[in-house]
Amino acid sequence: MTGLGLQITPRSAYRAVLAASLLVMLGANLPGHLSYDSVAQLYEGHFHIRETWGPALYAWILGLFDRVIPGTALYVTVSGLIFFASLASFSDLRPRTSWLAAPVAALAALTPQVLIYQAIVWKDIAFANTAIGGLVCLAHAVRLWPSRWPRWGLLAAALLQLAVASQVRQNGIIVAFLGALALGWLAAGRVEGLGRKLRRGLAWGLGGLVAVGVVGQALTVLSIPPNSPPDAGVKTGLRIVQNYDLIGAAALDPHYRLAIMAAADPADTKMVVQRAPLEYSGRRVDFIDRDQALTDALWNIPAEASTRQWADLILKHPGLYLRVRWEDFRWVFVPPVIDWCLPVYVGVDAPAEKMAPLGLAHRYVQSDVQLANYSSWFLGTPVYSHLFYSVLSLLLAGLFLWRREPADIVLAALQLAGVGFAASFFIISIACDYRYLYFTDLAALTGVIYAAVDPRFRRRRSEAPS
Repeated sequence: MTGLGLQITPRSAYRAVLAASLLVMLGANLPGHLSYDSVAQLYEGHFHIRETWGPALYAWILGLFDRVIPGTALYVTVSGLIFFASLASFSDLRPRTSWLAAPVAALAALTPQVLIYQAIVWKDIAFANTAIGGLVCLAHAVRLWPSRWPRWGLLAAALLQLAVASQVRQNGIIVAFLGALALGWLAAGRVEGLGRKLRRGLAWGLGGLVAVGVVGQALTVLSIPPNSPPDAGVKTGLRIVQNYDLIGAAALDPHYRLAIMAAADPADTKMVVQRAPLEYSGRRVDFIDRDQALTDALWNIPAEASTRQWADLILKHPGLYLRVRWEDFRWVFVPPVIDWCLPVYVGVDAPAEKMAPLGLAHRYVQSDVQLANYSSWFLGTPVYSHLFYSVLSLLLAGLFLWRREPADIVLAALQLAGVGFAASFFIISIACDYRYLYFTDLAALTGVIYAAVDPRFRRRRSEAPS
């Protein structure tokens, strides 16, 4: 199409839509939306201290951007740019760009997951964007494998982003694992002989996964402020999951006996048994905290006894354990009432003693109200359904693996990572907030856009790294 000397191609239209979508997202939301968690981590990053057991690396990242431009506007802009630039690069991954790409990208950009969530200052959004950005960089690396320096530059970008992703979400290593699997598969495909294929695939795949782990740990160590107390985040998180499972077991089956805990602390265990049916809900663990007597009893019981009781529940009463875990998981994966699971967050709110030193003020203005109302249009529809996005990802993964070009294999890994990430919450879920599975939904939307860029799915011979 031509007019006034300007040629509009599917590729330019697609990229123009993404650029406009980024600007609309920033214009509608800057300087971003901050809950208590956001402000607490920004406070840590700004003053380079450690007060919570949130990821130290995420606090450091917020502090880094805050030192350049105070607040979170720059952080939100860069975070959004990572996501939108990843999408824009799809037109370089495919030999052609379809006219379908632009309208599909525009529709995706209008979902709350993109229009609003991209500006919420939560580690969940940082995880999703760096995980997607890392795998998209990996897809470009395998496409340009014969070009040495572009390949290593893209692999380094993928490594850095996946390392960050693995540190800001405890179960984010699932993404790195699927990416390493894709890399190993592609590397093995260029040599002959089963033994050589296995050695080459293992070297690239395992090497990539180890590199992500090493770099991620190094980044976290470097981001921890000096003289900080030992990080008890993992230990505390595990104890919370254990307590939640045991409370659930006592609530769902009055015949289950907390005998190991009772032997160590009979009085507090009796309190747990009596009050568990009153306070347990698969909706969120926080409800237990409303009962101070129950909370005190749980934490008074020796950790060793609680751990042994939890092992007894899993190993000797697996049916009950699965009932408890399903009750918790269904609330986060298919919540009966999405409104009860914080489907969106807008504005700025936290205790004044945290906000004032940062120069922040409470905010819930008319634009925030309008954004909240806009998101409510989608509640109860597939746009807010983790199950819908998981099924969509499985279908897309199948299509990508059928076409089986190098970038397709990496994008299939992204889809499977989204599903695997959601599945991991069957073990660790303690609350139903929508944001916990945000990556699952954003990965599916990314896959839809990638498929729309070049929707030809004739099976072709793949080329892999040599």
